[in-house]
Amino acid sequence: MCGTHIVGGLLSEAVHESRRNQSGYAPQPAPQPSVQQEVKVMYARGDIPSATYHRLMEMAQNGELSWADLERMRGEGGAVVAPVAKPAAQPRDVDIVRSLNRLYTHRSQLEAAQQESEQVLQQLEADAARLRQQAEEAAERAAQVADSDEATARAYLSTRQEALDRVRALEERIASLREDLSRIETLRHELATKEAELKALEKRSQLADLEASIREDLLV
Repeated sequence: MCGTHIVGGLLSEAVHESRRNQSGYAPQPAPQPSVQQEVKVMYARGDIPSATYHRLMEMAQNGELSWADLERMRGEGGAVVAPVAKPAAQPRDVDIVRSLNRLYTHRSQLEAAQQESEQVLQQLEADAARLRQQAEEAAERAAQVADSDEATARAYLSTRQEALDRVRALEERIASLREDLSRIETLRHELATKEAELKALEKRSQLADLEASIREDLLV
């Protein structure tokens, strides 16, 4: 009976439309049919059974049915295959999301600090290597002129000592940077662990909500 009323309503709408077109008024451009209207036409033509009709109408009203879905059904030779509705996104815990966002911010800051520290460390190590080479060359030249020019030899030795003093200062800074990099790596591991814990907690909470929803539906 439900199908008969729907078909009759569709035919009645078609008759009224025909009469309006035969009157003396200029016809207005026909609006584009909606997905719901197309589902009604498909049902009136007998393309889909009653159960599928009601399912498609429900999906159309919820915005879950598109023209592409209807075209897919036609392309399958009229096979009655209702599009599968996408599951609604599960609500997320606000506190967990806020904590995760803070972790992501901290991780980004740590990555930037690590990159900057590594660049500085690379430059300091290059400077230290250059100064060591300079000290070795000064020592060699001092040895070469030690017998013939004592003053020049002392100047080379002084240059060598200055280079070595600068190397020791650089080595202290290099050691500090390496400690900082080690701390950064430790913090990154701790953040990764905390992130995994929060995600596991969120999944557990979502699973509990899903289980409650399923059990509620089973009791209906």
